[in-house]
Amino acid sequence: MIRYTLGLISLLAVSNTAIALDQAEFNKLMGTYLQDEANLKTVSDALQKHFANQRQQQQMAAQKKAEADMENQFKNPVVVPVEGSPFKGPKDAKVTVVEYSDFECPYCSRGKDTMEQVLKAYPKDVKVVFKHLPLGFHRNAKPAARASMAAHEQGKFWEMHDALFSNQKGLGDDFYFATAKEIGLDVEKFKKDYASGKYDKQIEADSSFANKNGINGTPGFFVNGVKVTGARPFPDFKKIIDRWLAKGKTATAPATVKKKEG
Repeated sequence: MIRYTLGLISLLAVSNTAIALDQAEFNKLMGTYLQDEANLKTVSDALQKHFANQRQQQQMAAQKKAEADMENQFKNPVVVPVEGSPFKGPKDAKVTVVEYSDFECPYCSRGKDTMEQVLKAYPKDVKVVFKHLPLGFHRNAKPAARASMAAHEQGKFWEMHDALFSNQKGLGDDFYFATAKEIGLDVEKFKKDYASGKYDKQIEADSSFANKNGINGTPGFFVNGVKVTGARPFPDFKKIIDRWLAKGKTATAPATVKKKEG
């Protein structure tokens, strides 16, 4: 009986087809077999090995798919329009990193820190362009985006940007107005611009472009048109940037930004 049960277990392990065996009979055979502690360990070890192999195969398949997708993106990078968006770094940088972010998203705060690492590591070769992707369930994200653009109007986007990320749990009109004063803006003009709604079209265009090109959460990035999703660590960006720099030319050169800040 034990030999028969072992054969049955082996057959079940390698086949996805239905087995013509009465369930009650199978349960009885299996119950008898598993009464022996050694047999129980054998089955447990076999199952652990089976599922470990499955996970490994799934991980390998996912990695191959990701590598193939990355190769395709290098061949067909996304051309991201950046006209009018705030940026840091050389205007004619060889590599442009477009960052889609939400001022209320904690992961975006990590993305901000990574972008600072990128700029520090590549001061002559990389520029970072900021784009808006306020998520619907973050009630302060869109007003914060408006505040940043009102500051951008007076040449102080990055000062407001840093203040917003430093106070993510305290976002609101009072904070925006106090920060505007602190960073030296014309506060009345700031309030007027902030309340005007004139930045909504750009914010919505940023969000729409991101969604249409596979970025639905924050943060998200395009490195010379190669998509990077999530708060990925610096080495992930370095790998892509170095590959673009090794090509010795820019790819999908975006429209130049009229006004340089930072």
